[in-house]
Amino acid sequence: MPDREASHEPAHPGNLALCAVLAIFIAAIVACLGYGARARVVPLPIATLGAILTVVQLVLQNLPSFGDLHLDALELFTSQAPGTTPVKPATAGTGGAPDAARWRREVMAIGLVLLLAVMFMLIGPIASIFLFSAGYMLAKRQYRWPLGLAFAALFSLVVYGLFAVVLGVQMNNGLLGSMFGF
Repeated sequence: MPDREASHEPAHPGNLALCAVLAIFIAAIVACLGYGARARVVPLPIATLGAILTVVQLVLQNLPSFGDLHLDALELFTSQAPGTTPVKPATAGTGGAPDAARWRREVMAIGLVLLLAVMFMLIGPIASIFLFSAGYMLAKRQYRWPLGLAFAALFSLVVYGLFAVVLGVQMNNGLLGSMFGF
């Protein structure tokens, strides 16, 4: 009979962090129950969805088959092919190329966020979401241009439906919309 202690695998290291996140979502749900009906329209569904997704994540990562998945969530952001070893960044002060590339990526990310913020102010949120997401998908060459534009339109419609129709948020037209009367 195999030793039970020897066959026991340690729990996933992210369990403690996920339990803390779940506690935050549960606290938000409990706090929302004390709000008025209109005040809890946004935070209650978000906290509930967050709690459900956190529980699903806890269950999935603790299943025995979780170790066999070999998924790298950061692979999406690092743009590395599966199975390749990551490039170790140079230490600060060495002036290596990885530091320059990292700095360039960070400046690009900040620039994209600032561009989206300026677009929100100038042309409004829905047009900004469409143009930004279409431009991003076309620039990253994830899809051909008709499919990229269709996804951008669908995403814009979902955001409009959620905020303007379901939640009743009045969408502004931006500064240019106000100047030209639309």
